[in-house]
Parts: sequence; structure tokens; C-alpha cells
Amino acid sequence: MQERLKLSKQVDRINSLVISLDPQEEERYIEIMNKVIMIDLHEHPLVLTEDMTRLQEYLSVGEYTWGYESAKTGGWSTVCTANGFRGNITKRHPSAGDFQLMLEEIGIMFTDINNNHDEVVVVKNPDEIREANSLNKLGFFPTVEHLAIGNQLYLVDVLYSMGIRMAGLTYSFRTYIGDGCYERTDTGLSEFGIDVVERMNKLGMIIDLAHASHQTKLDTIEYSNKPVIFSHNFAHTLTPVSRSTKDDALVACANNGGLICITAVPNQICDGPEQTIECVLDHYDYMVNLVGIDHVGIGTDTLIGDHVAFASLNMTGPATPVAPYMDGLESPADGKNIIRGLIKRGYSDEEIYKIAGNNALSFMKDIL
Repeated sequence: MQERLKLSKQVDRINSLVISLDPQEEERYIEIMNKVIMIDLHEHPLVLTEDMTRLQEYLSVGEYTWGYESAKTGGWSTVCTANGFRGNITKRHPSAGDFQLMLEEIGIMFTDINNNHDEVVVVKNPDEIREANSLNKLGFFPTVEHLAIGNQLYLVDVLYSMGIRMAGLTYSFRTYIGDGCYERTDTGLSEFGIDVVERMNKLGMIIDLAHASHQTKLDTIEYSNKPVIFSHNFAHTLTPVSRSTKDDALVACANNGGLICITAVPNQICDGPEQTIECVLDHYDYMVNLVGIDHVGIGTDTLIGDHVAFASLNMTGPATPVAPYMDGLESPADGKNIIRGLIKRGYSDEEIYKIAGNNALSFMKDIL
């Protein structure tokens, strides 16, 4: 496969900036990295093709490479896998991915993990995340981008039995469950969607509202008896676009014990021809001030390949993207830059540990 289709470099695909620190800050950074558990609540560790026009060809075969090198370079202890790419090879709209193909991708990933057990391990709860970190192994926490279950409730149980412990409730457009963030109307959660929320609560599966519409977010927080997560979001007040989340939903999520994770997708969270991690850090600052340090985490939504080209193919990006990448947080390999940025922004060690992973561990404990 890799001889026929050239894959993206896992590290240094582009020359991404590194936030500079003074000597004292550099010492703090080294000490923090020696102790921190870094968890990315939404990452795409599937290595993609260098030529994105051949991505569907690559996904159709199923001989995949997973980005262990990229994730380890970025300092991640555990990454949530956000599976679902293979489900789109039928050329359907992304909000209607094929369930069987999604299961195949998960199975392919598990097989590869089993073949590389010396460096990576499946983790499904906070204790397993801590254990993997203590063994210096990368943790893969199985999640799916969205519930591609149609109107079949039992498929939630199938995903759980496959090891999935977090799932996006909807994708960007309408499903049987509810409306997504790009749907032209916003009718919120459906009756079937309420059943799905109840089933996920009962199983102990984390509900992710990252791509839900505003009313679907509010409805789900109301009907869920467990905290929910916005796994890769940003503040609508700073960036008023369809994918961002309004303050009332952010506050409601936090008040219910939920977690809000900041994304780093170029041409969504930022605008302008030169977009850097500083824009992402602005959203960390805003979120901490709005909901408090205990409810903020990391969810980069980075992937290994050209994110802008992928978004154009996948109908999730702007019609005319202006920046070629997010400088300083272009891929999972840039993860340590978040820690450097938080140091530069004046966060204490304890606050950095919370954002980097401790908040995620506390949030998971209440649900899993």
C-alpha cells in the first residue's frame, strides 16, 4: 500500500513554529513534561495520504498506518481515536457514514495495536490511562466521530461491545438523533435522540456534542443524567461561525460537570492568511475565564496530513480556505507546544496539569 500510495510524514510534514520560552520557563516546561499526563480528547491518528485526492482510494483498501510516532513526538499519553474515516468511502455525505465500514476501521485499528503492543495499548478508563503512561506506552482511547447508527438503537450497544467509550451524538447535519451544527434549521434533539442519550448513559458511554446544533446541545445536557463533553470546540463569542459554541451552552455543559476541549482546526477557529497556535490559546484563555479551569481540556482535532485539503474534500471546511495550516499546532506531533503556550500565557503548573489531562481523568471517572 505505502509503495503505491505515498503517505504523509508523521513528523515535520511542514515547518511548524515552536513557542519560545526564556531559560526559567524552559526549566518549568521540562519539569512539567516529566510529570504530566497529556490527553487529546479528539485526535485523528490514522496516517493519511500525501496526495489528498487519493485519500478515498487509500481508505477503500484498508491497509492503514497509525500515527504512533506522531502522537509520541507530541508528548501525548493517550489520544481519543475519533474513528470514522473509512465510513465515508461510499461517497455519502459525512453525516451519513456507513456503520459497517466504521466497524471495519475500528477492527483494523485494534489489530494494528495488538501487533504493536510494546508501544501502544487500548485504554478504556482512567486507571488504564494512568497504567499505560507509567509503562511509557501510548494509550488509544476508542471513540467515534459520530453515531452512524441510522434509526437503530441497538447499534449503540454494538459500538460499546467493540470497545467504543465515547461517541459524537450527531455530525454536522441532521440525523435521526438530532440536528448538527451546519443544518439550516435547528430543531434540537429528536425523540429517538432522547432514547440514544438514555442508552449511552446506561452503558457508560461519553456523549460528545462537538458537532451538534445549538439546540441539540442544550436538549442533550437537559436530558442526560451524566456530564457531557464538547471534545473539539471553540467559543462563538471569539469566532462566530456555525462550528463554534455559544456561551449559554458552554456554561450549561460546565454546570452539569462537563468538559470543554479546544480544537485547532485551521480556517475554523481562526481566520486570516497566517493562523498560529496563539489563536488557539486565546480560546483557552476565554474558556477558562468563562467556565473555570476545572472544565477545560484539550481536543485538537489534528490529523496526520493536509487538514485544509481534507476539509475541502470532506465538505467541512470553508469554500475558500485562506490559511494552509495551523502554524504551531499542525499535527499531533506539535502537542507539546500547547504546554509551552500555557506556560507563556502565565498558567500555573497545577492549572496546566488540569488542562493537559487531569480534568479529563476526573471527567471520565464519573461516567466510565
